[in-house]
Amino acid sequence: MKRIVLAMLVLTIVVGSLFAGGGGGQAAPKYPQRPIEIIVPYSVGGGQDIWARITVKYADKYMPAGTRFVVSNITAGGGIAGATVMASSKPDGYQVGAIVPFQLTDQFINKGTPYTEAHFYPLAFGSSDGNFLIANPNLGFKDAADYIAYEKANPGKLTFGVGGAYNSHDFFRWKIELAAGIKTNRLPFNGGAPTLAAVIGGHCDVASVSISEALAAMEAGQVVAIGISDAERSPLAPNVKTMVEQGINVVHSQWRCMTVPPETPQDIKDMLIEAFRKTFENPEWVQECLQAGLNPINITGKDAVKFYQEDFQVYKNLVQELKIQAQ
Repeated sequence: MKRIVLAMLVLTIVVGSLFAGGGGGQAAPKYPQRPIEIIVPYSVGGGQDIWARITVKYADKYMPAGTRFVVSNITAGGGIAGATVMASSKPDGYQVGAIVPFQLTDQFINKGTPYTEAHFYPLAFGSSDGNFLIANPNLGFKDAADYIAYEKANPGKLTFGVGGAYNSHDFFRWKIELAAGIKTNRLPFNGGAPTLAAVIGGHCDVASVSISEALAAMEAGQVVAIGISDAERSPLAPNVKTMVEQGINVVHSQWRCMTVPPETPQDIKDMLIEAFRKTFENPEWVQECLQAGLNPINITGKDAVKFYQEDFQVYKNLVQELKIQAQ
C-alpha cells in the first residue's frame, strides 16, 4: 500500500511540474506575442510623432516575424502624462517610450513629477535635431536679429511659443534671452503641432519648433524661419541663418530616443536595441528622416547609456546655472 501511495505522489509531482512549465513542460511564450506600443507623449504631427512613425515603418522588419509596432499619442500635461505612463509601464517590452530631453528635466521644473531620468533605460538614439525660431510673416521679421531688436524696443509685447511645460524649446528660449539680453513673454502649448498652428493663426508671434514640424508651413509661406539653433545651416533650409551667424551665441539641439523601464529583461532589451540599430542603418529610413527635416543618428546599446548619462548632467548643470525652481 505504501508503494502505491508513494508512486501516486511521485506521479502527482511530475504532472504538476509539467503544467507549471518545469521539467519537460512547455517553455514560456517567446517575446513578442502581441503588438508593441510606442508611447509618444506629444500630439500627432509634432516632431516626436513624425520620428516615431517613420521608425515603426522599418523596425518591424528587424523583429521576429509577425511583430507589429503601434504608436500611441498621450498628450496631456505638456508631455508629463505620456511620460508618466512610460515610467510606470510593466517592464515586459510591450511598451516602449519615445522620449526627448524634456523627460529628463521635468523633475527640476514641475513639482510632484512622478519620474526621474532613472525611470527610462535608453535603447537607441535615432535623431538629434536643431530647432527653427519661427515667426508669423505679418511681423515682417527677416531674421532673429530683427526679432531681438523689436523685443528690446517693445519689451513684453510679443509672445514666444514653446511646445511644453519648460522643455528643450524653453532651454533654447532661455539661451536666447541670456545671449541677447532680453526677457520674453512665454506662451506654452501641448506639443509642437499646436505651437506651430498658433503662430500660423496669429495667436502667437514667434516660437521654437522642430525643423520637421516647420518645413511644410515654411514652404507654404505660413511662417518664416528667422534662425536655426544648430551649429550649421540645415540643407533643407539653407537660407535660414544660424543664431551664431547673426551674432547670437546660441547652439542648441534636441535628441530623440527609444526607451524601456530599466527592469526590462536583458534579452528583450537586446532584441529591441538590435532592431532599432538596424533600422537606423537602413538608407531608406535615413532618407525619409532627412526629407522630414530630422537629423538621423545611430547611438545604441552601451553607447546610448553613456550618451544619456552625460547629456542628463549637461541639462542638470544648465538648470542650476539658470537657477530654475520647480513650480
